[in-house]
Amino acid sequence: MTAPVSFLLLDSTGHGGLARTVLNLANQLVAHRPVRVISVLRRGQEPRYTLDPRIEHEVLVDLVKGPGPLDRARHRRPSRLVPQPPDDGPGDGALTGLVDHALRRRLSRLEPGTLVTTRPTLHLAATRWRAKGVRVVGWDHLNYPCRYRQPWLASVLDAAIPSLDAWVVLTDADACDYRERFALGPERVRVIRNALSWAPAAEPAPLEAKRLVAAGRLVPVKGFSRLIDAFAGVARMHPDWSLDIHGEGPRREALQARIDAHGIDDRVRLAGYVDDMAATLRGASGLAMTSSAEGFPMVLLEAMAEGVPMVAMDCPRGPAEMVRDGENGFLVAEGDVAGFTRALHTLIGDAELRRSLGKQAWLDAESYTTERIVQDWLELLDGVA
Repeated sequence: MTAPVSFLLLDSTGHGGLARTVLNLANQLVAHRPVRVISVLRRGQEPRYTLDPRIEHEVLVDLVKGPGPLDRARHRRPSRLVPQPPDDGPGDGALTGLVDHALRRRLSRLEPGTLVTTRPTLHLAATRWRAKGVRVVGWDHLNYPCRYRQPWLASVLDAAIPSLDAWVVLTDADACDYRERFALGPERVRVIRNALSWAPAAEPAPLEAKRLVAAGRLVPVKGFSRLIDAFAGVARMHPDWSLDIHGEGPRREALQARIDAHGIDDRVRLAGYVDDMAATLRGASGLAMTSSAEGFPMVLLEAMAEGVPMVAMDCPRGPAEMVRDGENGFLVAEGDVAGFTRALHTLIGDAELRRSLGKQAWLDAESYTTERIVQDWLELLDGVA
């Protein structure tokens, strides 16, 4: 029997791109070998993204039901896996004594196979507590510059990565940095892109609607404040165009205040979560992304699948390996809000160019089909076995 693959992530009920990416891959791999998804926490009622019924799904700490008396005491204790930084700087707020206990107990009993971890502290937990016969593949969903900007996080990765059987990153640039830092070869540091959430459309989107879309959690790193600033410059010259920002998060009120301050509340809408992103993209004429940091953004892949041209800031690190400036969209220098406004003007003002960019994005989507990406994962899993 083929050895199982287990995915370990923080919360399978999450709304973010990480949960979507992990569960999407799990759904594809289950056709080839047994798959289990282990969610450290359960903070929502059900996973937002559907799991194939053949996949075994486990939750270690159920915060919806609430822990029992003994577990409540453990939950109040700090984690000993990775102590909080002494300066009370950014750490991993999800770790507690209860999480330590649940992780150690489950990982030490895992049957032989491959465990794919998806978060720096989970990489470290797996290398410390894995059972005999378990290979551990760390899968990074951000990028090297952001990871090593924080000394605390750098120390976690420096402790974990040398003990992993393989380290999977999203971009060629990241692979170069990690190989150099740890003196590891291509067989240990691998590049595997994210896969499309759905198959490319039968034809590119019509790009006739006078609407731009953006999507992501309403948090600072997604940079929606500078997208609003950039679109304010567009709104004056193109009064019939609008912008929908899809997602939820703690920045909603601040972003709405910024929209109101620009006087464009009738043109920019905080549209909340959307259940059918493919249809949303097909009803738009461009996808805008102004994040200050990304891994390999799913929203750009999804735009490509529908043949929607992209306008993205060249943040570290994924957009530069996805958006070819002037061919399938526009790549704007990181932080250049005025340049982003100019790119939007160009996209809006030239329908023929817009269709050309969209068609090329649609053609490029073939590089990220699930069939191609799953094959990369199967080769990796066979290799570490």
